[in-house]
Amino acid sequence: MTLMNEQVTIRKATVSDLDNIVHLEQLCFREDRFSRRQFRYLIVKSRADFLVVGEAGRITAYLVLLKRRNWKGMRIYSIAVSPSHRGKGLARLLLDEAEERARRNGNLFLFLEVSGNNPEAIRLYGRHGFNVFGERPAYYQDGSSALKMRKPLR
Repeated sequence: MTLMNEQVTIRKATVSDLDNIVHLEQLCFREDRFSRRQFRYLIVKSRADFLVVGEAGRITAYLVLLKRRNWKGMRIYSIAVSPSHRGKGLARLLLDEAEERARRNGNLFLFLEVSGNNPEAIRLYGRHGFNVFGERPAYYQDGSSALKMRKPLR
């Protein structure tokens, strides 16, 4: 897939990606970071679609999409884009892929939580069709609230 004149691929994460994923997590988040062990679980044992964006042999973004049995929604659990690759449409590309996977699974909606202190992400999700439907006060380590956002798929 070509994006902004660069060749990128989306694929499922593997255990061999762990070093790159942990490094990306450290670049993107100061607090509320996932550990290597948590990432390993998400890749190996969970019912998640753990997607990575590869570009020139490096992982520049990821998205974790959680599935639940007997539930008609999928949760975007985490998304990260390398600071050096922001503004290139990688987050949009991953959100489109998450939506496609959710639709193929017969889901009725996608949902996520985002820090109320992250206006760029809130705008991105809003442009992508997500709407705020609730709030979790003092949800993150820094004390910020989480906005609960949902996108209907039908």
